[in-house]
Amino acid sequence: MTQAEQIQRAVLRSLHSRDLYIERQVNSMLKVLRTAEMHVKAKLVDIGDTQLLKNGLEIRQEQLRGIQKGIDEIIRDMKRDQTVIMKTTIKDSFLNGITSSIGEFSELKFPHYENLSHIDRVKLAGQVMSLIDQSALDFLVKFNLQLLGNVTRELADHIKQQISVGIVTGDSIAKIGEKIGGVITDPDEFRLAGKTVFKTAQTRVEVITRTETLRVYGHGRNKFYNQIGVRRIVWVTAGDERTCPECGPLGGKEFFINKAPPLPRHVMCRCLVYAARARVCRSGQPVH
Repeated sequence: MTQAEQIQRAVLRSLHSRDLYIERQVNSMLKVLRTAEMHVKAKLVDIGDTQLLKNGLEIRQEQLRGIQKGIDEIIRDMKRDQTVIMKTTIKDSFLNGITSSIGEFSELKFPHYENLSHIDRVKLAGQVMSLIDQSALDFLVKFNLQLLGNVTRELADHIKQQISVGIVTGDSIAKIGEKIGGVITDPDEFRLAGKTVFKTAQTRVEVITRTETLRVYGHGRNKFYNQIGVRRIVWVTAGDERTCPECGPLGGKEFFINKAPPLPRHVMCRCLVYAARARVCRSGQPVH
């Protein structure tokens, strides 16, 4: 096997592992969103059972406030669960970025890395992780939680708005539920579905989770590269029909690590960079 083939195999393995991890995190976030949807739909059933829709404009304000409070509690629980997932995702993505780079070095038999066992790789990744500025990682966590917080706040507001308007105008429970919508996992069904409150939230949650997980993963790789003296990196695209015009021309190009375009290049970017072997600082030793 040629060196080029070895590099391709190692990088593709990193891409595959990274993408599998991202899919798991997206599914976890959507599962929480789906749970919130189920509770909201149960709240709609309660509204129907109390015959509030028949009262129309005569509904008392305290009844409406009680409904809105119930929605706030549902979304608060959702935010709490998504916060736990995101905090874990940020730390794990950073660590996965470091571990994947070490794995590539080991597969390509770089000096000092060719005989590392899986346990050795994990230990070395932990050592590199211990060198990071914790405040920088905390900033990434806060940034992502702020993004998700915007989504949850708007989700709660839009659900309450649809319910309030529906009650006042005399819409049926089915009509209100249709406007609120739900989580749709089938891609074709999602594409054909009209705009709903939950569909908008689902799109934003998925975009945030995918993009920011990629960003932190890349930070982890760069941290390792800087630690051992890598000077140049090579840009890798997904190389399929979904590769965008912005990233396509970058595929295979080398950059000085401090001059490379930012990664992710854009929202939902799927690119990756790896160390240019000829430029690796050969005197670099594993961190102890």
